[in-house]
Amino acid sequence: MAFGVALFATGCGGGDGPSLAGTWVMAENGSRTMTVRDDGSLSASVRISCTGATKSQGKRAYRFEFDCGITKYSVDGTLSADGKNLTMKDPSTDQNAVWNRK
Repeated sequence: MAFGVALFATGCGGGDGPSLAGTWVMAENGSRTMTVRDDGSLSASVRISCTGATKSQGKRAYRFEFDCGITKYSVDGTLSADGKNLTMKDPSTDQNAVWNRK
């Protein structure tokens, strides 16, 4: 599952803070990117291409559902209060991956 975090709600902020929609770049590896659209759909480029969706889990908390063809997985994430950073946590390893808004 660490692969899932390394790869990487509805897009709108819902009035509870900043929007999740936009392009994100993994802090640890700038070649890995993810785009979250206003409708909550997403696409990611991280060695392989993935699609998926996001779902709000409460204030600034999101569930990301990825479909990368060879594997499907879910990851929880938290958007920073200023909306500039997104931290995703792999539930199987407790490892975090930080993404920065582009």
